[in-house]
Amino acid sequence: MRLGCVVPWFWVFRVLVLKSPASAAGAWRRATFSQHVELDENGKYHLRWKHDNTTITFEVEVETRGYVGLGLSPTGSMAQSDMVIGGVANGRPYLKDYNTLNFDGKLNEDHRQDYRLEYGMENNTHTIIAFSRDLNSCDHKDKIITVEPIIQKGHEHLVHHILLYQCHSILNDSALDVGHECYNSNMPDDFFNCESIILAWAIGGKGFSYPADVGLSLGTSADPVYVMMEMHYDNSNYREGYVDSSGLKLLYTPVLRKYDAGVIETGVWVSLYHMIPPDMSSYISQGHCSMECLQEALSQEKASGIHVFAVLLHSHLAGRALRIRHFRNDVEQPLLAHDDEFDFNFQEFRYLKEERVLLPGDSLVTECQYNTTFRSNMTWGGLSTKDEMCLSYLLYYPRIDLSRCESLPEIAPQLKFIGVKEIYHPVMTWPFIIKSPKKYKDLSFTEAMNKFKWSKKKGREFNNLVHEIEMNIRCAKHDQREWQVHGIPILPPSLKPWEPKSEMEPVTCRTTRQYSDPLRVFLALTLYVILTAGI
Repeated sequence: MRLGCVVPWFWVFRVLVLKSPASAAGAWRRATFSQHVELDENGKYHLRWKHDNTTITFEVEVETRGYVGLGLSPTGSMAQSDMVIGGVANGRPYLKDYNTLNFDGKLNEDHRQDYRLEYGMENNTHTIIAFSRDLNSCDHKDKIITVEPIIQKGHEHLVHHILLYQCHSILNDSALDVGHECYNSNMPDDFFNCESIILAWAIGGKGFSYPADVGLSLGTSADPVYVMMEMHYDNSNYREGYVDSSGLKLLYTPVLRKYDAGVIETGVWVSLYHMIPPDMSSYISQGHCSMECLQEALSQEKASGIHVFAVLLHSHLAGRALRIRHFRNDVEQPLLAHDDEFDFNFQEFRYLKEERVLLPGDSLVTECQYNTTFRSNMTWGGLSTKDEMCLSYLLYYPRIDLSRCESLPEIAPQLKFIGVKEIYHPVMTWPFIIKSPKKYKDLSFTEAMNKFKWSKKKGREFNNLVHEIEMNIRCAKHDQREWQVHGIPILPPSLKPWEPKSEMEPVTCRTTRQYSDPLRVFLALTLYVILTAGI
């Protein structure tokens, strides 16, 4: 949950309409908290909080002498909530950690009591309870709590995500110090030399610190001379007149760290060939970072493996759950990362509970579960929020020459599924045009896909087909060169459907305190901004 952006779900027990306590001590106590909100329209439930990089402290002041509760919910309802209940009994404060993991709303006492009672008191009218908790408790039954990103005030709802790319050649002077609409015909060709991601932030995320012995390298011959910052805006109301100055702040240390960090983009290669039928309550896309790609890159670059320490999972509005499955010589390992309550408006790099080593012979599968019951046409892979992505970004060390490890299902079997027999050659338009049969003649393949009479049964059959047909491998280096396996169609491995275990490991664990390091010098970079309207 993002306190300060989203009011957490809550409930109050045995509320009495009485006077509010007022005292100098109470005023001093309230002044120690930086944030405050009234959680009910009658002003009877006051929530205050403060935080540092690792811990958040709450105080609830409620107009009642009964017990009080505070819940953190992904949906605003009681189901699937993380909650705490406390009060004062016989003059002594008490506090317990609970959850409702099932949709039946049953209250369960958490076997790990991660909330810490700070103090509690009551008078004739009010109950006050203060408690603290680690932002990340390392308990999969507890919600991870973050703070707001540094975005231009008032534009928090507009700035969806920011990507920082490394440019791989010297750019023309005409391409510098200017902004353009992304992937527009007027965008300078030089910008296409900037496609290896080195930093990423998405809405809901916070500041990020590397491990103490790892850093983003700057200033060497292998590092970027130019970088390009790509900002994606979600201006759903098409309001005009916005001028935005949001961006990224990079801090650096003069103390050289032992390892250079890298980023690998994995998942489904972003393309119209990634398609999701309408009216599907659960559709699974799989993006493969294949054993062939990792084998070639790791064997030549770092046969002893690389260490993944954080992950950002990314999809769009139809995304419901994301996971990264890890295989070693075709034997499935514990999940590398997962988010079973994916929220489009809450995305960030999350530290893994433990660093995971990737070795030659390993492979990864990024799985995205979608819900398209609210859509009547196909959902296409693409950049817009109404399109979809299925991506994961791995932060790791030491850096190797691998920027993308992705896959994309071949289009021919997908077209055959809806009855397409022939397309026009040579391909002159995008999307390309269907030649036969007659019912699809002169339609683009996207129009043909939408014309097909989809049903839930057909959607499930199509989903099974996509998991079995050949896929095209993307295995790219940082400078736009490619590893030898790039572009080679291969059959995906035969995978059993993933099933959750009774006790799932949390995606993240470590907090920024463990990675604290004096940052004595501030580095301001002039970044080249591309404005992408309506994305």
